[in-house]
Amino acid sequence: MPPVNLDKLADLKKDNENWQRYLQGTFKESRQRALAGQIERGEDFEVQQKLYAHFAEVYDSCAISNDGYRGHEILAEEVKLLLGGNQDAKILDIGSGTGLSGEKIVVKGYSHIDALDCNVPLLEVAQRKGCYERIFVSGGNPRGEELRFILDNTYDMIVSVGTFWVSPSYPGVEMFEMMSRIVKPGGFILIVVNEEYTRGDWQNWEALTRLEERGILKCRPMKLLPNYRMNVSVSDSNNGSPPNAAVLLYDVL
Repeated sequence: MPPVNLDKLADLKKDNENWQRYLQGTFKESRQRALAGQIERGEDFEVQQKLYAHFAEVYDSCAISNDGYRGHEILAEEVKLLLGGNQDAKILDIGSGTGLSGEKIVVKGYSHIDALDCNVPLLEVAQRKGCYERIFVSGGNPRGEELRFILDNTYDMIVSVGTFWVSPSYPGVEMFEMMSRIVKPGGFILIVVNEEYTRGDWQNWEALTRLEERGILKCRPMKLLPNYRMNVSVSDSNNGSPPNAAVLLYDVL
């Protein structure tokens, strides 16, 4: 991948819509090259994280106003459906970014949320919002070794939006055994992503079947909801329509 042109990025900060087009275009290009094996594993992740870090302070407004991003809203609605009146529930938000999901979850009545992300500038934005009790900086390891410091049965729920299965460089099924360990029996792992990301053949989906066979978790059928993103012109598209949100829910046993 060519290096990120910081001068160009600085100019684009003056124009939110063009910034979002550049971000999405670069993101998709690096992802496609990663899936095609044209770049080393992790290189797409590095490029994308540099972009997010550079635009951390304006990411929220650009993502929502120009991209029509709704993943965080969909996630918060699903959290409410699952937790109901359990406002004491402890939640870990993996790939929390600037705290878009954390804000929405707090509005739903759940305030015991921790954040985990590898991008420090994004986490600094999240910290100022005050929606997380604790903030953890991860190494971006898709196998989840950074979760080893968390005790067994710490959380009632793990949530994540827009982070899993993006490419081989991002978190995937390898993390599920470690995530299940830190969720209490009877708790949940809830993931919301662009439906396109669930179609990747780079994931060893049989690993989830083996976890089910071992009695560690139970996979519920995937649920599709419309309008993960609204603005098709700056987004991945689904036959000319906004992409669906894939809601994936796992019961921890």
